[in-house]
Amino acid sequence: MQELSLRGWIRLTATASRIRAKLRDDERGLTTTEWALLVAGVAALAIVVVSVVRNLTSDVAGEIPTNVNVDTDPDTFLGDG
Repeated sequence: MQELSLRGWIRLTATASRIRAKLRDDERGLTTTEWALLVAGVAALAIVVVSVVRNLTSDVAGEIPTNVNVDTDPDTFLGDG
């Protein structure tokens, strides 16, 4: 019984060792990491640009007059009053 469990343990550790070696030599994840960093950088740049544009436009929008004539008298509305 112990011999069977010892063989299983050896087979399991050998399989785990092969999997670790295969994953260690696999460089496909490197490009994924580079793309993730690139996308994160572009997203950060977009946030900065949107923030700057928003601040600039809110200053200009604050200068727009808001005193609109809402009087319903036709004479005042047409400018006769």
